[in-house]
Amino acid sequence: MSRRERWAWIALVLGALLLRLLDLESRPPHHDESVHGDFAHAVLVEHVYRYDPTYHGPLLFYVTAPIFGLFGESNTTLRLYPVACGVALVALPFFLRRRMGPRAAWWAGLGAAISPSLFYYSRFGRNEAMVLLSTAAALALFWLVRRHGPRLIPHIGWVAALHAISKETIYVITPLIGLAAFAAGWREGLWNGVRKGFFWFDRYRIQIATALLWAFVVCMTAYTFFFYHPEDFLFPLKAVKYWYGQHATERVGGPWFFYLHRLALYEFLPIVAAVAWCIRRWNRLRRVEVFCLVWGVASIAMFCYLGEKVPWLLVYQVLPFIPLAGMQLGRTFGPSGRWWSRTLAGVGIAATVWSTVASSFLYPSLTPASPHAEMMVFVQTTPEAGEVAKRVKAMAKVPHEGTIATVQGEAAWPYSWQWKRLPVYWDLPGEGMRPLVALCDVDKEQEMRARLGDGYTMRRVPLRAWWVEDVEGVTAGAVVRWFFTRRAWSEIGSTDMLVFEASRP
Repeated sequence: MSRRERWAWIALVLGALLLRLLDLESRPPHHDESVHGDFAHAVLVEHVYRYDPTYHGPLLFYVTAPIFGLFGESNTTLRLYPVACGVALVALPFFLRRRMGPRAAWWAGLGAAISPSLFYYSRFGRNEAMVLLSTAAALALFWLVRRHGPRLIPHIGWVAALHAISKETIYVITPLIGLAAFAAGWREGLWNGVRKGFFWFDRYRIQIATALLWAFVVCMTAYTFFFYHPEDFLFPLKAVKYWYGQHATERVGGPWFFYLHRLALYEFLPIVAAVAWCIRRWNRLRRVEVFCLVWGVASIAMFCYLGEKVPWLLVYQVLPFIPLAGMQLGRTFGPSGRWWSRTLAGVGIAATVWSTVASSFLYPSLTPASPHAEMMVFVQTTPEAGEVAKRVKAMAKVPHEGTIATVQGEAAWPYSWQWKRLPVYWDLPGEGMRPLVALCDVDKEQEMRARLGDGYTMRRVPLRAWWVEDVEGVTAGAVVRWFFTRRAWSEIGSTDMLVFEASRP
C-alpha cells in the first residue's frame, strides 16, 4: 500500500470519527434513546435484564452499561457505542482492498462516511449501527474465505450473532441475503450453483458447524442474561410473534412508498452510482456484484411491504448499494473517468454532504417554533423540552429539601432516564408537595393547579414534534425548496406538556 493510500485511509477514518463526535451531546434524547439509556442503567446499577422484543436485543444495553460506568450517563455516552460502530463500518472496506480494488474500497468507505442516514443513525442511541457493522463484517469474512482459507468461517458465526443479539431484523435480512446468494449463483446455472453449494458445505462442514455453535452460544448467553433467565431460550419465537404482530397491525404505519422519496432525496448518490455501475457492466457482473444488487432491490421491496414505517430502517436499504457505488466512484475518479462523469459525481457528493450536514447538525430536532424539518427525524424530543431537562438538573445542584420535580403523563420519557438520579416523583404531586417544577399533560391542567395551589407560573412546552408530511398537492417546487432550505411544505405537529415552575419569593 502506497503512502498516499495509507494517508487517504487515515484521513477518512479520522474524519469519520471526529465528525460523528462533533456536537454529540446537544440533540435531546429521542424517546427510544431514553428507554435504551434506562435499560443500560438497570444493567449497570441493578444488574437486571429480561428480553422484551419491544426494545430489541440486549447487546446495546450490555455495551452501553460499562460506558456509563466509566464515563457517566449523558447523551454523549449513550451514543458512543453507535459512533464506534459507524466508524468501524467506514473502515471495513480497508480490509477488502484486494478484492474490491484500492480505489473502490476507499470510495465505499467514503460512501459509508457521508451517507445521510448512516451518519445520522450512527450518532443515535439505537441498534442500527451495530446491525450494519455485524452484517457487513460477516459478509466480508465470507468473501475473504477464498483468499485466506476456511479458518475465517468460524468467525462468521459469532460476528453474525452480534446482529442477532442486537435486533430482530436478523429474521428479515437473512432471507434477503439468501435470495441474493441464490441469484448470484443462478448466473452459473441452477444445478451448477446447487452442486457447488453442496460441495462447499461438505468440504467445510467442520468449520460451518463451529460457526453455528459459536452463534448459538453467543445468542443463548445474551438473550438469557448469562443464563439467569433460561426460560428465554425460545427468544426467536418470542421475537417473530411480536414483530409479525406489529407488521400486521401497522403500529407505526405509513404509505407503501414511505421509503422511496426518502431514498431519492437523501441516498441518491449510492443508489444512482450503484445502478450506473451495474448498467455499465451488465453482461460482466461478478457474482458479488449481482449479490449486492439483488440484496439492495429486495431490501427496498421488503421494507416497502412491511407495516412498520420508520426512517431508521432506511439504513438497511442503503447498505447493499455502498460497495457498488464505491466501484463506480472509484472508476469515475480514476484514470479512465471522464470529466462529465466526475462533474456529475462531484455534484452528487456535494448534495449528499449538504443533506448530511442539514440532518445531523443544522436541523437534527423538530419544533413547531421552526419551519425547518428533516424526513430523517421521527417524533423527536424538542429543543424546548431539552432546555427543561437542563434547567431541572441545574436546580438540583442547589440544596433543596424534598422533591425537586414531579412528572405526570407523556413527559415520563425522556425524563425517566435523564433525571434518574434526581429526587423526582413520577405522578401528579401528592398532598403537601411543593416541587420546584411540575410537569403534566395538557388535559391535567386543572387537577395540577388544584394540587399545587398558588405560587406557580405555567407555560406550555412542546415535548415531542414531528413533520406532518402532507403529500397531497405537494409541488415539485416545494420539494426543491425543501432540499435547499429544509423548510417544510406542511405543518409541524407536536405533543405538548405543561410546565409549572415555583415562583421566586
